[in-house]
Amino acid sequence: MFIVEREVPSPEVFLMIRKAAGMGPRSMEGATRGLGNELCSVVLKLEQNKKIVGMGRIVGDGGTVLHICDMAVVPDFQRQGGGTMVMNELMRYIEEEAPPNTYINLLADVNGFYERWGFKPSRPSSTGMHLKRDSK
Repeated sequence: MFIVEREVPSPEVFLMIRKAAGMGPRSMEGATRGLGNELCSVVLKLEQNKKIVGMGRIVGDGGTVLHICDMAVVPDFQRQGGGTMVMNELMRYIEEEAPPNTYINLLADVNGFYERWGFKPSRPSSTGMHLKRDSK
């Protein structure tokens, strides 16, 4: 049903998938500037027509800190194994490229999904925080 490829989605596809999955908005300017600068980008495609229906990315410095972000699958294709395929490919990149003692983090919107790859809540040793620049 799905294939996973290391590929950067277009800004339009990136924004469409985020919106469809109920994720917070990003600007076209931000997507255009940011996409292509990640360490690894993975897309989930329908096998039959190669349409992109999911994605995930890794950003960071490539040596000390990696951040998994933009994990999303269009709702019509959720709960069919595609998110697991995307995460497996991102973890393959980490296994191949991350030096020892690299700090790997993510912000999870789904409970019980990321634990199978060894992720644990950071509390109480640390607290995740965020700041978002508002629209102009």
